[in-house]
Amino acid sequence: MKVLAIDWGTKKIGLALGDTSLKLAVPLKPLANREGVYSSILSVIQEYGVNLVLLGLPLTPSGKEGQRALEVRKFAKELESMLPEGVSLDFWDERYTTEEALRLVEGSRKKKELKDSLSAYVMLIEFFDSL
Repeated sequence: MKVLAIDWGTKKIGLALGDTSLKLAVPLKPLANREGVYSSILSVIQEYGVNLVLLGLPLTPSGKEGQRALEVRKFAKELESMLPEGVSLDFWDERYTTEEALRLVEGSRKKKELKDSLSAYVMLIEFFDSL
């Protein structure tokens, strides 16, 4: 199964693509969160034959949903209404994925550029480990 992980942000949306049979994940170029972002995500879904969209849900350290989680749920509702038949959307607890992503690029000059998609990549690795 092909999985697209999404790390939603107000400015950038990180993407990572994975395959459950291979348990392989790769970060993709992040998207600017602006007009047209839904069609860009749908293009990625179609291009790679994605079956599942895994959307990071930013919970508080205590596991509750705050304001950012509400924004992600609003984004999810809109995206889900546009998904092609056969593509489902699920949420993934994304607590601490940004910290792990920053650890992966420690010392890199491209830290800011890579952070969002590496957070999505970390989510996919966690997802694969849970299977």
